[in-house]
Amino acid sequence: MLKPVLITGASSGIGEAVAVHLAHKGFRVYAGARRIDRLKTLEGLGEGRITAVVLDVTKEDSIRAALKRIAAGGASLYGLVNNAGMSVTGPIEETPLDDWRRQYETNVFGLVAMTKAVIPQMRAAGAGRIVNVGSLTGRIASPFMAAYASSKHAVEGITDSLRRELAGFGIKVSLIRPGFVNTPFGEQEQRGFETYMQDGRPYARDVAAFKAWHAKGHPNGASPFEVAEKIHHALTADRPHSRYTVPERYIGALILRNLLPSAIFDRAYLRMVGLGKAD
Repeated sequence: MLKPVLITGASSGIGEAVAVHLAHKGFRVYAGARRIDRLKTLEGLGEGRITAVVLDVTKEDSIRAALKRIAAGGASLYGLVNNAGMSVTGPIEETPLDDWRRQYETNVFGLVAMTKAVIPQMRAAGAGRIVNVGSLTGRIASPFMAAYASSKHAVEGITDSLRRELAGFGIKVSLIRPGFVNTPFGEQEQRGFETYMQDGRPYARDVAAFKAWHAKGHPNGASPFEVAEKIHHALTADRPHSRYTVPERYIGALILRNLLPSAIFDRAYLRMVGLGKAD
């Protein structure tokens, strides 16, 4: 029997790549997203192993309906990939609180709601895998991306607690930390910066400089299939890693972030993103 896995946010980018990759690896994939029309094409790419499911992780009734549909097909979920996410960009001082709430509703509360909903069936089976898609910026927080970075930092903490809570039930939990990935996700972030670059805005010059640096990141980033390969490992390895960094070249930056004094790391980081001052 093919192991059933549910992927949230599967209509594009990383989620789409993960759905196709896992289907070709022999998983029974349930691809969830809010708009079913964007998933229909995806079904045809999975050798008959991908089923589109309407799913909005911010709405508990949508989560219940999706799981009911999966159960009606006789599937008990072996894996959950919490990939659904969005990004709010802008200076902390200027970003509206409603935008912060919208950020957390999807990236944090939606992830928790989805996880809570699937744990009982995994506990009953005595086995399962949960893979949370975080971000490199959850550990190395960029300026003007605090809402997104803090939501992904929260995912780090949730994942650690969850891994320890579920260890006794045979359920293994991993975190994926992508850096820049070549998907349309960066376009959403780029549009978000524009509001804060208008004349008279206090951070306009710095936001423009950071936006110019950021614009180069996603187009030159890793393939989403590199992320998919790490998720496949997390779902299949006897001893999956607690964290996977994609691409692995970012591991050096994480080590420096942990070892260097903040003042030194900040100075180097600000220079890299176009905000540093010459000595």
